[in-house]
Amino acid sequence: MWLYDLDLMISTWAASLQGPGEGLFRLFVAGVCGGLIGLEREIRGRQAGLRTNILVCLGSALVMVVSTSFASADWQRVTQSGLIINVDPARIAYGVMTGIGFLGAGTIVQTKGSVRGLTTAAAMWCVAAMGLAAGFGLYVLTVSSAILILAALYGLDRLENLIPKVRYRTVTVRIPWKVGCVAETVEYFKSRKMDVIDAGFERSKDLTQADINLSIAFLSRKQYYSVERELEGDGRMQLMATREI
Repeated sequence: MWLYDLDLMISTWAASLQGPGEGLFRLFVAGVCGGLIGLEREIRGRQAGLRTNILVCLGSALVMVVSTSFASADWQRVTQSGLIINVDPARIAYGVMTGIGFLGAGTIVQTKGSVRGLTTAAAMWCVAAMGLAAGFGLYVLTVSSAILILAALYGLDRLENLIPKVRYRTVTVRIPWKVGCVAETVEYFKSRKMDVIDAGFERSKDLTQADINLSIAFLSRKQYYSVERELEGDGRMQLMATREI
């Protein structure tokens, strides 16, 4: 298979570098691939951008290079007490993936029920695994995984925009107080093909107005923005606040 031949050719060439040369080449591959993912995150303005992803990938690759070198060292396998020393390089890889889990948790932000950063955290976890693959000398697999991760982050993001998806928002509308004004406001949004999940209100101090808080669900952002523009020109209802949840 051509992929096997390509991987064998690159591995043979890298092994010919000898000494620290092969390790440096592995770090270079990790840095480039991690940089590609970081560049995509940087362009989108995410928390973990170019430098973070490069450092995660480089660090993971370095750990794996050290781990494999540690395992291949000429250890005295049997101690004086008769104990046999076995070095498992995979244990360090386990530690890396666990540590990246904590780092990824730092990119997840929760604000009033809205959670952001899950994709960035998952991308960092994948970048760490990609760095381990580069550090182990799996060059074709490393580059292929970088392409697949980029496809998932960039290509699938566009595909998601084409898939109908329910979106949620909280909306606060100010309206003159009268009996039945809450039900009237709920019906207003329902007539615009939006589902009202929850509704509540607070009356003003002079009891002449009410702030009606609604949790709504809809499929199209364009549909919602048209309602926003409609409310801006409404002389009776005033849109006071809106937030995506």
